[in-house]
Amino acid sequence: MELTTLDEAILDELNEGARTQGFLVDATGEPRYKIHERLKLLTAVGYIENIHESTALYEIRTDPRAASGE
Repeated sequence: MELTTLDEAILDELNEGARTQGFLVDATGEPRYKIHERLKLLTAVGYIENIHESTALYEIRTDPRAASGE
């Protein structure tokens, strides 16, 4: 999966700690639907995990940029 600029911003935030979808919307300034779409994709490929569904709290599982040296 090729990371977008938004994916990188999400991963940067999650590297700092668990974040809710709402927090990521505020932190990135992107619309909720875009954040939701990217979170679903990043979860599907195993980079992040939704650890609390009712609050949409996510944490990083593995940062793909670490493996590629970015």
